[in-house]
Amino acid sequence: MNKEGESRTVKSVAAALEIIQHLREMEGATLSELAEQVDLSQASVHAHLTTLKQAGFVVQKGHNYDVGPQFRTLGEYFLNHSDLYQASKDQVQKLAEETEECTHLGLAQNGQLYLIYEYFGSNAVGVEYHDKKRQQPLNQLHSTGVGKCILAAMPESEVAEILDERGMPQSTQYTITDRDALFEELAEVRERGYAFADQELIPGIRAVAAPIEGPDGIEGAIAVTGPTGKFQGDRFREELPQMVTNAANICEVNLQTVRIK
Repeated sequence: MNKEGESRTVKSVAAALEIIQHLREMEGATLSELAEQVDLSQASVHAHLTTLKQAGFVVQKGHNYDVGPQFRTLGEYFLNHSDLYQASKDQVQKLAEETEECTHLGLAQNGQLYLIYEYFGSNAVGVEYHDKKRQQPLNQLHSTGVGKCILAAMPESEVAEILDERGMPQSTQYTITDRDALFEELAEVRERGYAFADQELIPGIRAVAAPIEGPDGIEGAIAVTGPTGKFQGDRFREELPQMVTNAANICEVNLQTVRIK
């Protein structure tokens, strides 16, 4: 295939992915609504939707289109083939049961944060919010415990590239929006081996996270989150960090075992 043909193929794939992204963000849309969002004619958008629908990536109900069930099977495939998930899921559940709070397992890809598994303890808050948050990647590596652990393991030049591309969205009045302040905090994360997030993404919610490292570097991070009323004093600064780092260490051991099989 010539270069012109290759360019058309790439543009076609990019257009299909853009349509899917808009469907997710809009929680479903009509053909005309989608055509207003992308730089394509309604006929071209319709052709993409028809192709995606035949493959199960889009469903149609009347005049409305939405994301299809094929993505569910791909998600299951990803988890079943993720060494990080297989090595960490039991520890995520155990940590949630011990703390009675919400625990997360996350990783980064292309400068975005993906929460690939969560478990809710008996006193966890914000369950509906966390369920909603998993529906799309986050640009908040700088304002989450998991994200800070991941950024702390990167060279500063790579962190700067991510910030250039993704920015530093301010979610609350406590969000770090100054690069120098962020780099200072990342240095502290590297030194102590775990990260705090203090109401930086959600008002009234704190988090403690620890990195999970593999032989080639950091794989992801595990975190516990909860309300400020219960995440304070020695529990927030000492007890929870010890529990989270212990869980991360077991995940690291499990990761080696998983890869030996």
